[in-house]
Amino acid sequence: MSSIISSKHKYKYFWIILGVLSFGVDRIMATAPDWVDMFYFRGVFQGFRWIYDHTLGFLPIPVVYITLVVFVIYTARIFTNVIKNAKDGHWLSGLGEGLLGLLAFFGGSVFFFYLLWGYNYNRSNIYADLDMQEQVIDSVYLMNEIDRVTKELISTRMIVSTDSLNAISEVFIPEDLESQIRGNLEGLLESWDIPTTGRVRVRKLALKGVLLRFSTAGVYVPYVFEGHIDGGLHPILWPFTMAHEMTHGYGYGDEGTCNFIGYLACVQSDNDVIRYSAIRAYWRYLMSDLRKLDKELYRQYMILLPLALKVDLNEIIEYMDRYPDIMPAVRDKMYDSYLKSHGVKDGLANYSHMIKYIKAYRERE
Repeated sequence: MSSIISSKHKYKYFWIILGVLSFGVDRIMATAPDWVDMFYFRGVFQGFRWIYDHTLGFLPIPVVYITLVVFVIYTARIFTNVIKNAKDGHWLSGLGEGLLGLLAFFGGSVFFFYLLWGYNYNRSNIYADLDMQEQVIDSVYLMNEIDRVTKELISTRMIVSTDSLNAISEVFIPEDLESQIRGNLEGLLESWDIPTTGRVRVRKLALKGVLLRFSTAGVYVPYVFEGHIDGGLHPILWPFTMAHEMTHGYGYGDEGTCNFIGYLACVQSDNDVIRYSAIRAYWRYLMSDLRKLDKELYRQYMILLPLALKVDLNEIIEYMDRYPDIMPAVRDKMYDSYLKSHGVKDGLANYSHMIKYIKAYRERE
């Protein structure tokens, strides 16, 4: 009887062991970024990328919907078995079997996370990739950059629309937004000799607020090789958010790097709305740093903004307010810990590193 039980659960132990081993491999790979780049990123990952993008990537719906259905069915089966065993008087063994099933699911999830994408966290950083020097942002540079970018933001906004009373709406967004951003991003990466196998998709989720309620505008899901943006996101934010998530899909884990590359891809676009979205995102990070540095000066800057920028900003805030955060402190703590555990030392603060990367890139150029 024990051998039958052992055989029955053998596959579950298999997935648990695979999960533990894949995490151990990740720790080893963290010590050899050049090898990760050569054999995993430019080899294994590109293979998976090509296979997916030329098969499931052509589906008309986000594949994450199918994945969620499979997840619900699997977990429902586990709990159904637990309840069934409890009714038969075997609640303890049923509970143990259910726990084993959940651990197997978790182990398999960890294994596929690393195999399909997660090992990219161990690649060399963007400074090494582009032969750039690390930068320090002082108050003088910050103020000069805010002045420069604010002027650029105002001029770009007026090119998109001279209407200062109404915010930029969805009608200004090009129908082929995803294709335009993909073309700009691939051209940029190829100029750096970075492979761009496949065609990374970024889908807009139909359920509005599902990400925004967790302070997240977009997310890249490694299991389905696709990025996603929240359906309730303001249209002004679509281009930059899409470029950020698409950069994840081409093999970058670091959030600041995805902001930096997404920004460059967008500002090189011929479409002014795409450019405006990226400049506005960069300006937001600059202003966030100013707010930390001097709240009164930040307030004065905001007061002096042209009406058109205030209208856009207020409507973006209004969109966000429709989907209030669910346990924001818990979410921030969890994601901060996740990033740090994967070599992103500054955690959530890494997003704003795009300011340093942009400065380094300009000096390199």
